Amino acid sequence: MTGEEAGSSGPQPAPEPAPSYCYRHPDRETYVSCVRCGRPICPDCMRPAAVGYQCPEEVAEARSVTNRVRTPLGARQGARFTGWVTPSLIGLCLIAFLLEGFPVNGLTANTTNAFTARFELLGFGYIQSQGQLQPIGLVTGDEYYRLISAAFLHVGILHIAFNMFALYILGTPLERIFGWPRYLALWVTCAVGGNTLVYLVEGVDANGVGASTAIFGLFVPYFLVARRAGADTTQIVVLIGINLVLSFLPGFNISWLGHLGGLATGAVLGVVFVYVKDRRGWIHIPVALALCGAFFLGAVLKTDAIRSGPSSAVVVTVPGDTPVTGDGGTTVTSGIAGEPSSGPGP
Repeated sequence: MTGEEAGSSGPQPAPEPAPSYCYRHPDRETYVSCVRCGRPICPDCMRPAAVGYQCPEEVAEARSVTNRVRTPLGARQGARFTGWVTPSLIGLCLIAFLLEGFPVNGLTANTTNAFTARFELLGFGYIQSQGQLQPIGLVTGDEYYRLISAAFLHVGILHIAFNMFALYILGTPLERIFGWPRYLALWVTCAVGGNTLVYLVEGVDANGVGASTAIFGLFVPYFLVARRAGADTTQIVVLIGINLVLSFLPGFNISWLGHLGGLATGAVLGVVFVYVKDRRGWIHIPVALALCGAFFLGAVLKTDAIRSGPSSAVVVTVPGDTPVTGDGGTTVTSGIAGEPSSGPGP
């Protein structure tokens, strides 16, 4: 064998790979392909992956699949807006507290302003307007928005502090578990349910403010979720018991009716949300809306019953003034538009 023959039989250099062109930019040469679909991608189209790079379409598809994954109780994992409801509710309560005049030492006849009088839970009262006494409340003005607006008002710094702390502790995990639509429906319905029970029982004397009607409604769903997950529920049971006892103790000026109404409403919706399978909320949310509508209907019927009662007028008596007559069925002698109690309290 000659030297020339020996040299020609040695290893040959590997041929250079043929260049490819980006599937999104045909004029760009590239040697990189998507690790999932295999399509060639240029540097502008490369998306870092655990191994290699992916194309934009594969990344978008992976994200859409992740957004479609739901928790066992229906919340979408990775949903963009999950977690905004609880901070928003807390923020609205704080704004309302400022509009109330920041009543650090509590609401009294001298500190209750027009904003509070217009939005608290009030069966019947009156407000000074342009030098005249104007009857206000559920009985005289069909002001049924008060059944929800009262949940954003508070009588003092401790009242709002306790309620906002409880709302954050209970609401944050429930919003993540149920998803924000179910959670918001739960909160609103429990608030309306608690305030409606107060009005149904107390009628023209109904009076109160506080988010605890809704917060009490979160207790039972929280308990049911923990029980379904196999967690120890002793602490939540003790917490519910303590708050119920405080609701009935004299001297605390707490609306036990509001608490019981919210708790009962939360129990009904908690059973539905936790034990009735409904991944997309087509059953849960309509049930909450129907229950909320039933509460408003009950309040309307209560108003009609008061107006058609034995007496045909409400007489507001103010020392030194001429009595003011409105529509209703009792006599009110309060110095302000129904001096708010702290109920529904913390």
